[in-house]
Amino acid sequence: MEKIEPVEIRVSVSELKLGMTVTRLDRSWLETSFPVQGFVIRHTADIQALQEQCRYVYVEGQEVPEARPWRFGFGGGKRRRQEPRLSTVDIETELPNAREAFEQTRALAEDIMGNARLGRTIDARQARTVVKSCVDSVMRNHEALQMLLQVRSKDDYTAEHGINVCILSAIFGRHLGLLGGEIEKLALSGLLHDVGKMHTPAEILHKTEALTEAEKVVMRQHVEHGRRLLTGMKGVDPVTVDVAYAHHERMNGTGYPQGLLAHQIPFFAKIVSIVDSYDAMTSHRVFESARSSKEALEIIYDQRGDQFDEALALDFIQCIGVYPPGSIVQLNSGESAIVITTYALNRLRPRVLVVRDPQGQPCPQRVVDLRQKEEYRPGMPYQISRELPMGSHGIDLKVFTDAGLTLEEDQPDAEVSTLVNALRGIDTD
Repeated sequence: MEKIEPVEIRVSVSELKLGMTVTRLDRSWLETSFPVQGFVIRHTADIQALQEQCRYVYVEGQEVPEARPWRFGFGGGKRRRQEPRLSTVDIETELPNAREAFEQTRALAEDIMGNARLGRTIDARQARTVVKSCVDSVMRNHEALQMLLQVRSKDDYTAEHGINVCILSAIFGRHLGLLGGEIEKLALSGLLHDVGKMHTPAEILHKTEALTEAEKVVMRQHVEHGRRLLTGMKGVDPVTVDVAYAHHERMNGTGYPQGLLAHQIPFFAKIVSIVDSYDAMTSHRVFESARSSKEALEIIYDQRGDQFDEALALDFIQCIGVYPPGSIVQLNSGESAIVITTYALNRLRPRVLVVRDPQGQPCPQRVVDLRQKEEYRPGMPYQISRELPMGSHGIDLKVFTDAGLTLEEDQPDAEVSTLVNALRGIDTD
């Protein structure tokens, strides 16, 4: 019997029915609250949301009565859909643990980089212990560490970058449904992926202008240095060595050092490649200003299949979301707010804490859950207009996160007190 391939059909949103499989929208996914990979319409609320955000969509050529239990997987094949891992504690409860894990990881990263620079041995056992504390925190509530990552430092990019890639890799591994032990290996690989840069000359590593071709050759040697440092080191998994050596390989064979093709690149290296690029783009570097999360995700989306594994790139976009916890955003009311928590099924409508008025001045803080479509004036529900650069209007995220971790009952600061009360009210759906 001849196999019938599904056909895409363009339909008006007024013609949508339950059970239809939406394959494409009439606009960029970043402008909507829907998944990148496509989805099955399960509820009338899905139809209503599509009608609010789109004029037409593309659906599969026949209606299907039930949601398909698969999506495209790591290698382009199919894998079972993982049920979302729910947080076991709220973000306010997890923040102290997350802060401790974060500071331990920061100290570890600085120690590792210093030892690598001096040619000393890395304490792999200590590294695994510290990384496990990060993974444990991520498994309890990933948004706590994700918020702390937004508090950026300009002091030591290489060390901080390793911390960020470690934690983001753990968050991504959780999203992918990896087991705890595998997430720990992935996170440690993220922490150590750039350790070879400690043998790159400082004048090249910290150069503020574009590198010459000769300098690029020297810079690219950090993957060789990293492999040499980690190979044979007691307690370092071979997977970590692979990541240090192959995280600059690209799907189309244009990467380095070997010019591998997609099927030749180790799985964890594909993951860290995406995380590495995302964190680099959203960080302040000596030669380039930070991009917004949305801008970085758009680049990853555009480069899927060429630079990055397509399925993993789409999964990463779903994992991070357009407005990660800790982002500073401007609402359509003109007010500025901090994103407190996000919702997997409603990415464009997170819960936020309003901290600045339309003139950018401090104002009485209040929590707004954008899913509830609360109106700031008749007929005008709150929504996010754009993401703002960190530090906009004098908003210091560190003040909020530090206070949220250490607040006493008699804390006099209304600004930080409001944030803590907001955190205590967060749900985890």
